[in-house]
Amino acid sequence: MKKIIFSFFLCAATMSALAQPKFASKVKKGIVAVNTYDKNGDLLHQGTGFYVGANGEAVADYRIFKGSYQAKVVDASGKQIDVDCILGADDTYSMVRFRVNTKGNAVIPTVGAFQPMKSTLFILSNAEGGNLKSEQAVVVDTAMIQGKYVYYGLDRKVDASLIGSPVFNESGSLVGMLHSQIGEKNYVLDIRFREELKIDAIPTNSASVALNNIFIAKNLPETAEEALVYLYLKSRSANNQEYMNMTNRFVTNFPQNAEGYLRRATPLIDLLRFDEAESDLQRYLSLVEDKANGNFNVASLIYDKLRLQPEPAYEKWTYDVALQYVDKALELNASKPSGNEQKSERGKCQVLKAQMLMSKADYDGAISLYETLCQEEGKSPSYLYAISMAREGRGDSIGAIIEPLDSAIALFGTPLPQDAANYMIRRGQLYANSGRYRDAVQDYNQYCYLMNNKVSAVFYFERSQIEVNARMYQPALDDINKAVQMAPREPLYHIERAALTLRVNMLDDCIQSCQNAIRLNPDIIDSYRILGYAQLQKGDKTNARLNIQKAIDMGDEAAQKLMETYF
Repeated sequence: MKKIIFSFFLCAATMSALAQPKFASKVKKGIVAVNTYDKNGDLLHQGTGFYVGANGEAVADYRIFKGSYQAKVVDASGKQIDVDCILGADDTYSMVRFRVNTKGNAVIPTVGAFQPMKSTLFILSNAEGGNLKSEQAVVVDTAMIQGKYVYYGLDRKVDASLIGSPVFNESGSLVGMLHSQIGEKNYVLDIRFREELKIDAIPTNSASVALNNIFIAKNLPETAEEALVYLYLKSRSANNQEYMNMTNRFVTNFPQNAEGYLRRATPLIDLLRFDEAESDLQRYLSLVEDKANGNFNVASLIYDKLRLQPEPAYEKWTYDVALQYVDKALELNASKPSGNEQKSERGKCQVLKAQMLMSKADYDGAISLYETLCQEEGKSPSYLYAISMAREGRGDSIGAIIEPLDSAIALFGTPLPQDAANYMIRRGQLYANSGRYRDAVQDYNQYCYLMNNKVSAVFYFERSQIEVNARMYQPALDDINKAVQMAPREPLYHIERAALTLRVNMLDDCIQSCQNAIRLNPDIIDSYRILGYAQLQKGDKTNARLNIQKAIDMGDEAAQKLMETYF
C-alpha cells in the first residue's frame, strides 16, 4: 500500500511539472531556441529567448551570448533566423537584448506592475518536438534593483536547464526571466530590466564589459547625436569593414541625417569603393544644412584621399576638383553674416586651399594665400612655417627660406615653449644644408632641450653628422655612441661610428664597429674598406689586404686606390 501511495504522489508531482497553463498556446510563438557560435562557426551555447517587441526585439540570458560571433534563433515552426544585432547587455544581471532579422514576430505581452507575494508564476521553455516544458512556483520574497525593478524569490528550485526561460503570471503576462539558482531557491529577474539594456555612447562598466565580450554587431544609440559620438569613439579601434558596418546601420536608422553619409564615405574610400563614396558625398551635400561647411568637408575628404592614398587614382577626384569644392565653400561663406564664426570658417577654408596649392606645387599661389592670412588674422608661427616650406619648394635662396622661420620662432617669445621644437629642428636642418654647421648644432641642442631629451636615435645620428662637419668631434662621438646604444641593430650607425673613431685614431673601436656592422649586414661595402684601412694603420697588413680586396670585389673604387697606394 505504501508503494502505491508513493507512486501516486510521484505521478501527481510529475503531472504538475509537465502540465501547461491555459495561456501556453498563446505565447508559444514568442518563445524561441537560441544557438550561438564561436569565431570558427562551431556551436558555442544553446538556450531560450523570447520576443518582447516588434521587429524582432528579444531577450535572453547573457551567458548564452558571451564569447559569440554569430547567433541564430529557431522559432516554433522550426525556422532558423539570424540575429541581426545586439541592442544592449548587462553581465551583472546576465541579460541581453537583441534583434532578430524578422518583422512578423509574435510579441509576448509584459506586466505593468510588481507581482504580489504568494503569486503563482509559470516557467516555460522549449522542449524537443517543438513542445513547451513548464514548471510553476510561488513568489516568497522580493528585492529591489535600482529602486525600479523586482528580483523575485521562488519557493522552490526548478530544473537548472530552465535558466534564462520566460516567466509568466497566471494571466499569461510576461513577468521576467528565470535568472539564478541559490541554494534551494530560484530567482526571477524583472522583465522590465530590459529597459536598462541599450547602447550608450559611453556605456557603464557593466554594459561595457558585457558588450565587449559579444562579437556580434551592436546597434547604435537611440538618438542621432549619441550615435555620432559612438561612431567617433569606435572609429579609433574598429577596422574599416567594422566601421563601415556601423555607418551602414547609422544610415539605416537615421536616413535623413547628413553626417552618416559623410562618415561612411571614409571607410568606403579606404576599401577603394570610390563610386559609392562619391555617391555618399553627393547625398551628404544634398542633406547638410550648412552648405559652406558641407563643401569644406567634402573638399577635405577628397584632399585626404589624394595626399594619403594617391593610388589607385580615381578620375572624379583631382586637386582641381577639391579646389572647386573649397572655392564653393568660400563663396557660400562670404554670404553669411559677418562675425567671428564667419571669419573663422573663412580662415579654415583658406588654409585648406593653401595646403592644396602646396600639394599641387603651386607655390606662388600658396605663399600669396598664407601672406593674406597673415594680414587678415595676424602673423602666426604655423603660417610662417608654411611660407618657409613653400619658398623651399619654389627654389628660393636659403636666406629667404630661413627668414620666415626666424620670425616664427621670435613670435614664440622667451623662454621658448615646446611648441617651438619643430621650428628649431627645421631651421637647424636648413642651417646644416647651407654649411652653417655650428648654428645648426645650436638649434639641434635647443630642440633636444625643448623635447626634454626625449629624442630618437635618428636625432643623435643627424646631430653627430653635423658636429663632424663643424669639427666638434667629441660631441659627435658622444652622439653616435648614443645612437648605437638606442638602435644597436642599425648597421649604418656602427659604420658611422667606425668612420668617426677612425678619424680620431681610435683604431680598436673602429675595428669593433666595422665588425658589428658586417655582422648585422655583410653587404655594406664601406664596412670592409674602413675595416681594412684601420687594420692597415695598426700594422695588420694581412687582414687589411683581405678586407680591402673584399671591398674592391664589391665594386668600391676608393678601396682600389687604397690597394694601389699601400700594396
